[in-house]
Amino acid sequence: MDKFKEIKKTACSVTNISLEELESKSRKRYVVDARRMVFSIAKDYLEMKISHIADRFNMNHASIIHHLKQHKDLITSDIYYKDRFDKLLELYKLNISYINKDELIETIKELKAENLRIETELIQKNNE
Repeated sequence: MDKFKEIKKTACSVTNISLEELESKSRKRYVVDARRMVFSIAKDYLEMKISHIADRFNMNHASIIHHLKQHKDLITSDIYYKDRFDKLLELYKLNISYINKDELIETIKELKAENLRIETELIQKNNE
């Protein structure tokens, strides 16, 4: 299945709306918010061009740009919006096995530190 479709399905699940609503021309806030989240993930994680996102939603590119700017504002000012977006992003990453190299490196460092701590404890117990 195409990754863009997966984002849309995941957004519908997180925001509790239907795919038809998401793809509609509805201007209801909760629908527009869900679309906005999809636009952001498509641009930032799928690295889709704004014009391609616009084509997939039958919109013009200026509308997508507007929504992306609003998304950035909402992330910093609306905790409820940010929480839903974070949930959507986490589910998206899990669904497609998205791996951010910096996150992976940090996880490896944490695991190595934990491993060293455990080894040190075992050595101390054996020396007792």
